[in-house]
Amino acid sequence: MEVNGVHAIYFSPALSTKKIVKAVAEGISPHIVTYDITQGVGKTVFLDNSIVVIGVPAYYGRVPSLAKEHLSQFKANGTPAILVCVYGNREFEDTLLELQQICIESGFKVISAGAFVARHSIFTNVAEGRPDTADLEAAREFGKQSLKYRYTNNLHLPGNIPYRAIGAIPFVPTGGRQCDKCGVCVKACPTNAIADDTPKKTDKSKCISCGRCIELCPQKTRKYRSLIYHIAKRKFTKAHNGRKEISLFFPL
Repeated sequence: MEVNGVHAIYFSPALSTKKIVKAVAEGISPHIVTYDITQGVGKTVFLDNSIVVIGVPAYYGRVPSLAKEHLSQFKANGTPAILVCVYGNREFEDTLLELQQICIESGFKVISAGAFVARHSIFTNVAEGRPDTADLEAAREFGKQSLKYRYTNNLHLPGNIPYRAIGAIPFVPTGGRQCDKCGVCVKACPTNAIADDTPKKTDKSKCISCGRCIELCPQKTRKYRSLIYHIAKRKFTKAHNGRKEISLFFPL
């Protein structure tokens, strides 16, 4: 059976997951239908003879709660799915295992999975420049190789059940003096944590520290500024500054 349609679904606040997912999909076909679910998407049903690449960033070694909510809008009936998680050079722990369970519950047949490294969305000096050219080429090859397994459904992924607990990040980004109230961050925030009339501020009760406002700010003025952030940054950088490589998983 020929593949009739390649779809790329990604929750990608800081845009790195988007790059990887699209590269995996490009390894299958140059013609891709994309779904950016960072800020939600309507209900969608996939056909059996299409193939879907689904990607999320690792958040405390888990699928982000908001991504899980948005992924629930997708339904399938045995449609082959390739899973991708992107992590910031630490560990991806239970992310792929949880994503697999989410996709199976939605009717997908998971045929392969990959954990890719990208620049850390909070401590951006860690894995800076990734995904690089080699990462993206490996992602395309991963997509191509995954086609060999689209009729199988026997994939075992690392991780633990119950999944690890998701902690709270003690700092959030804010705007600086250069903020001109353009409203880009207000519209882009996936949790509506930035008010239109006070765009320099961030609602700590809503913010998930995804880094989207920092990535998209035209003035480059939104940043993490607290003392605790800079202390944590030094500690994290020291512990996780060595290069980590891609982990790929295929059926046995």
